Amino acid sequence: MDTLTNSSFKNLTKTEQVVMIINSGKELMTREEEGYIIHLYLLSGLFVELWFELNTKKIVRVESTDKDTITKSYTKMNEVVKQLLKN
Repeated sequence: MDTLTNSSFKNLTKTEQVVMIINSGKELMTREEEGYIIHLYLLSGLFVELWFELNTKKIVRVESTDKDTITKSYTKMNEVVKQLLKN
């Protein structure tokens, strides 16, 4: 898969984004935030998050994110994520 740009990812429908993430992404970490569980994925060079409602497990948000946001939001980063952020 070629490198995915933030712009091309945002141009996909939510369904297309989710299918692409689940089929081709690599799950890196999860975190919880006020009623949500957020899964961080690496998808062809792009970091993306899937936001699930805790009580329904429904995906309510899909968004790309950047290295600065990841380091602030994922305080217990594992070594794999730290290495990816160095690149």
